Amino acid sequence: MKLGEILIRLGQITPKQLEAALRAQALAGGRLGTHLVELGFIGTDQLSLALSRQMGVPAALERHFSRADPAVVATLKANLAVRYLAVPLSAARDGSKQVAAALATPLDVPTLDDLSFALGARVEPMVAAEIVIARNIKRLYGAEAVIKPRQSVARPAPSSTPGPASEVVGRGRLGPRLVTPPASGTTPIGTKAQTPTSAPFAQPSGMRRQAAHVSTPDDLAGTRSRSGARLGTLSLEDALHRLTLAGSREQIAEIVIDFMGGYFGCAMIFLVRTGQARVWRGFAPNIQSAAIETIAFPLAMRSCFQIAHDGRASFRGPPPAEGAKLQRQIWKYLRCAEPSDVVVVPILVKERVLNLVYAHAADRGRLPDGPVTDLQALCAAASSVYVRMIQRLKEEEKTPHALAR
Repeated sequence: MKLGEILIRLGQITPKQLEAALRAQALAGGRLGTHLVELGFIGTDQLSLALSRQMGVPAALERHFSRADPAVVATLKANLAVRYLAVPLSAARDGSKQVAAALATPLDVPTLDDLSFALGARVEPMVAAEIVIARNIKRLYGAEAVIKPRQSVARPAPSSTPGPASEVVGRGRLGPRLVTPPASGTTPIGTKAQTPTSAPFAQPSGMRRQAAHVSTPDDLAGTRSRSGARLGTLSLEDALHRLTLAGSREQIAEIVIDFMGGYFGCAMIFLVRTGQARVWRGFAPNIQSAAIETIAFPLAMRSCFQIAHDGRASFRGPPPAEGAKLQRQIWKYLRCAEPSDVVVVPILVKERVLNLVYAHAADRGRLPDGPVTDLQALCAAASSVYVRMIQRLKEEEKTPHALAR
């Protein structure tokens, strides 16, 4: 999806503002986003977040640049920072050779390869508006990164008409598509549901560690945001930033759970193996996390989980009536009434479902649209992290053979 369309869908700009920026771009050249900032229609962080959604990589925001590790910044020479419009920000804390770097072109493989060689570490790309990167190259390196000649452009009066709300309607860089729940009269699919005393609540969790529910970044304040998030909520951009440095699947799960803790009343991440779904991490108001992690059931049983799994796409809406028997067992076990709106998001590697991510609201009513969209974007990013982890393991497996030769 084009950048302008994303910004309009997010309600950040109006169609008239987009037209004005496109005219400026036609006259002066350069990037559309830069013109939108220079015309005063959006801020740099808004632009970087929109680019993040467009490209499917985390956004590097102003605060990430302000907190950049000087030692990491110094590992890249000024002329290379200018050439590649890139700024290294932080290194992995676990000692692995990984560096998170902000780039204007985070999907350019040759650039990533060159930077990895220059830094002597694997680059985990983040995207930022080129105007922000140029400004920080000057601040951090004292070097000028010319992005385009600045020309005077007549500024039209901003429209007071708000853009449409954010909505995800197709599988792509904004995350999986939404699936309309099937009609309640659909014939049930799969095996008969088990009694409450047996499956779906099998496989005791033993001594599994309980997951933390809410992170409290030091730059968050207030009791509740406009989206309804709780105090200390982990934002999408911070969750995406943490994902770039994740080195294990357990870290991925913790990041997703930390994000969900701020927006949803109940959340579960399921491991999917051999036709079974088992809770890996989860929280709900009236039950211990360790107890939630005993929930398991076959995916052959009709439910909102089966719909998301088989369709390889998000389910959002009222729980399907034909899955009532299994779903009610789960909610009874969670000690909560049936929610009127749920979301189940698959985390995929190619077409294989590794995880199912479930949530419903604290009041079991309608889920907030913004956090649902952000959850889909976070799960799409988690899929990319899984792919990178798999590729890394394959490379490590080849290393002993290469040394043996």
